[in-house]
Amino acid sequence: MQLGENREDTISRICAALDAEYGTPQLGNKTIPLDELVFIILSNRTQAATAESAYSRLQEAFQSWDLIDECAFDEVVRVLKPAGMARLKAQQIVSIVSILKERFGSATLEPLREMSDEAVEGFLCSLPGVAKKVAKCVAMYSLDRDVLPVDVHVHRLASRLGFAVKKRPDTSQDLIEAATPPYLRYGFHVNAVAHGRAVCLPRNPRCQSCCIAAWCNYCLQQGGSQE
Repeated sequence: MQLGENREDTISRICAALDAEYGTPQLGNKTIPLDELVFIILSNRTQAATAESAYSRLQEAFQSWDLIDECAFDEVVRVLKPAGMARLKAQQIVSIVSILKERFGSATLEPLREMSDEAVEGFLCSLPGVAKKVAKCVAMYSLDRDVLPVDVHVHRLASRLGFAVKKRPDTSQDLIEAATPPYLRYGFHVNAVAHGRAVCLPRNPRCQSCCIAAWCNYCLQQGGSQE
């Protein structure tokens, strides 16, 4: 497949096929912005179930994010220890809460709802440990912005489909997002994650059972089915 003059129509068909297969699944993300940011920090280099467990333990230990401060650092580390990278993640969370209290008077990201997409991304990326992809996840999942976080699954899918990409997800972020119409970005992201986990694997992808094989350059090069 080549993304040419009919790019939007082609991407729309791909998204429709993915949606029919996976139904735009819930991936455990949160609707409250700070909840989502904390959850994503805990998900970094961690299995989904482990991150969800760590998030639940943290919420049980601290009934409000406002209760987290420098004095609670050791307790946060203790709670997060089973999930790994506890000290780093604890430091990021404690620092973020401190910054939000100073900026907004409490541990909240709700004021971002009134900001532009650019301002939201800029503010989030100014926080400790928050990269562009993380900022876009918070914006998409909890602020209902039409942005497209490019993770390893989205990058792999886009590359195999024939999108213009660079070697890594982070350096391909702007290219893939710009190529995807805003109204398709949320569905493309969540379904790409589901597809990347189930079928479009990094190695030995299951092309014969792929619902978007007809549009996939990689599949066609491997002699896969277009049916």
